[in-house]
Amino acid sequence: MPGKGYTMLEQILYRLKTATFWRLIWFSVILSELLTAIIVLPMSILFRDGIAADYLITGSVAAFFVSLIVAFILVLLIKELRKDEKILNEQNQRIYELSIHDYLTEVFNCRYFYERLEEEIKRAVRNKTSVSLIMLDIDYFKQYNDIHGHQAGDRVLRDIALFLKQNVREHDVIARYGGEEFSLILPETGKRVAADLAERLRIAVSNQPFPFVETQPDGKLTISLGIAAFPDDAQSVNEFVKVADCALYKAKGNGKDKVVIAGE
Repeated sequence: MPGKGYTMLEQILYRLKTATFWRLIWFSVILSELLTAIIVLPMSILFRDGIAADYLITGSVAAFFVSLIVAFILVLLIKELRKDEKILNEQNQRIYELSIHDYLTEVFNCRYFYERLEEEIKRAVRNKTSVSLIMLDIDYFKQYNDIHGHQAGDRVLRDIALFLKQNVREHDVIARYGGEEFSLILPETGKRVAADLAERLRIAVSNQPFPFVETQPDGKLTISLGIAAFPDDAQSVNEFVKVADCALYKAKGNGKDKVVIAGE
């Protein structure tokens, strides 16, 4: 509800917009009758017997029916206003969803990843729990792109994103960190559980029948993964990402198709 800084008119419009049907009816009736009384009462005092009581009664009845018409029109206007507001809210929600998702893979983008990671770290501090981070990269992806073209590479990125969605928990956060690199935020998860998940993902991806895998080393598409946990390995968002990323690059440097845990 509008508070300080809003004009009285804006607050009245807000109350009307959120009012129920019968409250709108009563508001219109009372307002119309009040205006009628303001006009008729002074006239009856000024003219005294010059205005017959019948005219006053007739005028009051007419004002009542006019007030009902005003209420009906007001209800229709408010109904349309609510409909427009609903459409606008849906459009705004759609724009927001587009702004936080990667256009190609439809998982979250890097900007949202950092926002969410910060939220999960704060929650872990409050609840005195752990949050783990997995950074993963598709091995030899540039080679795959160079041989088969970007459309084939884009398909692999979409397939990997879909595979991750199907193999992590509903409340885990999947984001495309950049290029062929993805990140997984695992709330309330220790490093050892995260490592088990990473190993399952590594094995499962290598067994997936991706297109043209015969051109890849060993005839399969693989991923490398690095793991870190808060608060064991880092105390800030940037440090957290850096530690997990270092573990990933260590996995890449040690022959790829590996899981490396920070600090081990």
